[in-house]
Amino acid sequence: MDSTVVTGFLAGLGGKVAERWLSLLTLPGCLFVAAAWVASALGQGHATDRKRLADTVSGWYDGAQDTRPGTLGAIAAGLIVLAALAGLTARMTGHAVLLLWFARWPRSLGRHMRNVEQRVSDYYRIDLEMLWPRLWLVLAPHIRKELRSVITAVESATVVGAWGLGYLVLGCWWWPAAVIGGVVLCAGWVLARQRTVEMAALVESAVDIGLRPVARSLGITPPSAADPAEVGLQLAPTLHKRLAAADPPAPQRWRAPSGPPVRRRGTASGGP
Repeated sequence: MDSTVVTGFLAGLGGKVAERWLSLLTLPGCLFVAAAWVASALGQGHATDRKRLADTVSGWYDGAQDTRPGTLGAIAAGLIVLAALAGLTARMTGHAVLLLWFARWPRSLGRHMRNVEQRVSDYYRIDLEMLWPRLWLVLAPHIRKELRSVITAVESATVVGAWGLGYLVLGCWWWPAAVIGGVVLCAGWVLARQRTVEMAALVESAVDIGLRPVARSLGITPPSAADPAEVGLQLAPTLHKRLAAADPPAPQRWRAPSGPPVRRRGTASGGP
């Protein structure tokens, strides 16, 4: 292959990675760092004092005129690193929020997926967690793309909620940040709720579409008029590596895949 083509491809790939890193971590982080700086400059006593803020910015600008370019560059780099760390913290917090939202708590967002698990268990007599890795392998690429998109949307919504929590904490030093945090947190919750409902519907639809292809891929060809529960029971010995039983095991906590399917907990996985 022409080295020019390879170089161009790598350069384009690097640009996309840098752009994604910048958008996901640095830009929201810069806004948070700026809000933290305003909080430190105004505090609670002068939270809405625009003149004090303008004087602070003017003083900082005048001081920067006498600062060496190298020092300014180091300060700018430090601020970018702080922004990136803030963004990384928000993403980690978002993952923690995702685990809490999808834990087996009553009234949590995870109930939508638990309802899907229960319906699949009742209708097909099969464990969704055991079925999912095989199902993922036989789904059409465009269906997997739709699932990845909605799962990514759920994760992004949790990150929005994490930023809201961060601004709420910042509100301890500057009360307008608490107002911002409350709005952002509510927006993250609404988005997460909408996207979770979409994800649950897509997962259930994927089971309806892909159950028979899974059976065929495992060498099982149920009659076209076979009862849905019969199809599930025929798959049970292979999925659970045991003799078929009247009832499947109790469904475990759902884990939404963001890439290749995940094996059961306690084993090596090929996905996230």
